[in-house]
Amino acid sequence: MKKILFPTDFSKAARNAYAYAIQLAEALDTKVDVTNIYHLPLNDAGRVPPDYIEQMLNEKKLSVEQHLRDFVSGLPSSHLGELKAEYGIFVYQEVIDLAEDGGYGLIVMGTKGERNPLEKMMGSVTTHTMMHAPCPVLAIPEGAEFSPIEHIAYATDFEPSDEHAVEQLMEFAGKLSGAIHFVHIDTKAIAGNVEDYVMVENYPFPFTDFSVVGSRSVSDGLEQFVKEKSIDILALFIPNRRLWERLFHSSFTKQMAFHSKVPLLVFHE
Repeated sequence: MKKILFPTDFSKAARNAYAYAIQLAEALDTKVDVTNIYHLPLNDAGRVPPDYIEQMLNEKKLSVEQHLRDFVSGLPSSHLGELKAEYGIFVYQEVIDLAEDGGYGLIVMGTKGERNPLEKMMGSVTTHTMMHAPCPVLAIPEGAEFSPIEHIAYATDFEPSDEHAVEQLMEFAGKLSGAIHFVHIDTKAIAGNVEDYVMVENYPFPFTDFSVVGSRSVSDGLEQFVKEKSIDILALFIPNRRLWERLFHSSFTKQMAFHSKVPLLVFHE
């Protein structure tokens, strides 16, 4: 597998996610490059002569590079790649550009709990990265610990446009020797009902099993399925950015992003 890009803000949630990422890299036999996007506060930059800006930037970069070394210390380094201190104003855009220019196969990011404002935590970085990244994004909830990935749930609405995402997911699962469990949430069915091994006509992808879960909401249905099947990773495909933008501000995506106890793997077109 291609290398993993791990953006960090040096927070506790990021530290936990990095521990997950480095163990995932070992399971996938790849490397993790760790990056922090830094910039000078506008107030600081506006109070000094232009000649000092370059000096301030150099000092800031050296400081960030030391923070990166401290951040990755204490964990196995055999699957650690490069440490990248990158200057940029818009963090998510720099992460996206770095992922594209570097040809990364996966971005891994940490997510925090609901105690912080929604837009502050994810609206400006994680969600924009998920919407525009050139590769899948794996969001690691705060407190999640890595364990062998045996069961991956893939939520689907039977759309043929899933094809590219499913191909990537099958490659990912194959390297981990994990089983993919396809699941569809039917909000019109009897709530609480789970029907396993459903025969799905004309669905073009192989699957370990295919379940239909009856639930009043998609988020509740997925949460039920994740618990009952001991799912290690929940995968979603967002067919277009406009849909994702609408979904993110709904209770569904908020719950999946903030309340999911398992990592969330997002694909988009």
